[in-house]
Amino acid sequence: MGFDSKTIELNGLTFHYVEKGSGDLILFLHGFPYFSESWFKLLDVFGEHYHAVAPDNRGYGYTDKPDDVSDYKIEKLVSDVEQLMTQLSPDKKVILVGHDWGASLAWAVGQLYPERVEKLIIINGVPSNAFLKVLQESKQQRERSKYVESLNGWMAKMMFAVRGPELIWKGVARLHENGHVNDQFKQAFLTAWQQPDAAQSAVNWYAANFPPFDQIQQADYWPSESARITVPSLLIWSKEDPAFTSDAFNAIPRYVDDLTVKVIDTQSHVPFIDHSQSVINFMQDFIRGN
Repeated sequence: MGFDSKTIELNGLTFHYVEKGSGDLILFLHGFPYFSESWFKLLDVFGEHYHAVAPDNRGYGYTDKPDDVSDYKIEKLVSDVEQLMTQLSPDKKVILVGHDWGASLAWAVGQLYPERVEKLIIINGVPSNAFLKVLQESKQQRERSKYVESLNGWMAKMMFAVRGPELIWKGVARLHENGHVNDQFKQAFLTAWQQPDAAQSAVNWYAANFPPFDQIQQADYWPSESARITVPSLLIWSKEDPAFTSDAFNAIPRYVDDLTVKVIDTQSHVPFIDHSQSVINFMQDFIRGN
């Protein structure tokens, strides 16, 4: 899709990433079931003025895929991001952008390494500690998140192992049908998911970090139950996101000291793809300080 493709060693693993441009680093972290080039619309725009980088997260695409579920604990995933920031921008703070699982990582980096982050930009994602609290307290969110427990079951793991790319594409095919992504993106997406162990590794993110919802304990919160975000943060939220309830949305401000919220009137979980111009405008205004 016109981006430079590179690899880098982080925490003993080889990570693949794509990049465009030069200057201050703006780092894009994808969620499930996406991959580095899912950010193509934003990389094109922000790569004109920044060093825009999007990795395949641990276990995804062309990045290494450790076997053990414990290798996907959030503290290890966050360490990957911190190491990437340190190598690509050792002397300057980073603008960190995350969606879905990538948003959870971005929030957590902001909690643990605020001195490394200039600004946080979050698209449809909740801090990990806030989300576990919501799962404990909100029956509606537990119902909405039943798919998480399903992904941890043996049947789902078997199906993903056999039919992973096909099943995963069904979940995002509407983007192609509606013209938001082209045939080139579809092929790149399927090829990324056809990499050995890609489906199992992605499922491991859920297995490593979500206990059964009725068994969530204090020790499951990371970095802690009360950890806050002090970094200036922009939350871009879809009004009718299929993954999150209003309980999840309303919990976020309780954990963030300096929060700007922009809501898009859509049912999409991926507004950075199907409402990309609105997302770009919100991001540019926030970065400029408007």
